[in-house]
Amino acid sequence: MPVADPKYNPSGDRKIDRIKAAANLLAEEIEKLPPGRRRSVALTHLETATMWAVTAAVCGDE
Repeated sequence: MPVADPKYNPSGDRKIDRIKAAANLLAEEIEKLPPGRRRSVALTHLETATMWAVTAAVCGDE
């Protein structure tokens, strides 16, 4: 299950494509771990980190 929709990128920004692709690759590896709370938390935090990374790429911190 991907943590970021690779098709949704209205700006067409390549940074966003790379962030989402990297996050989804890591999610695939995490999903190979034994099921449980820690795996679920890892996926949740990855999804959150991806959201903030995309936001930083779009809006910056200025």
